[in-house]
Amino acid sequence: MPLPKNPLARLDRQELLWLAGLLKDACRERLEKNLVSQALENRLYERGPVEGRLDPRPFLRIWEPRYRKFLEVACEIHAMLESEDAQALARSLAGQAGSRRRKARA
Repeated sequence: MPLPKNPLARLDRQELLWLAGLLKDACRERLEKNLVSQALENRLYERGPVEGRLDPRPFLRIWEPRYRKFLEVACEIHAMLESEDAQALARSLAGQAGSRRRKARA
């Protein structure tokens, strides 16, 4: 039997939620690391350029908006999966309440 083409199809809902949480945390950590690196490099270059070393600040600034965008998307994916879980739970509870009412009437 061939494996599904979409690798996410091998994960259940809870595993997808965990994966989205990991992605969100990794994106947040990467953005924080970028901001700390920018601050460090700015302080370092206040003293003047370091001989024999390229200035990494332009590259750090280029990546910052990308990291912000990745974090925003990861948070949206995580929130979407959590809301789907909440909706499924609400439907389940509503179904249980409906079946209890039917049993009480009988």
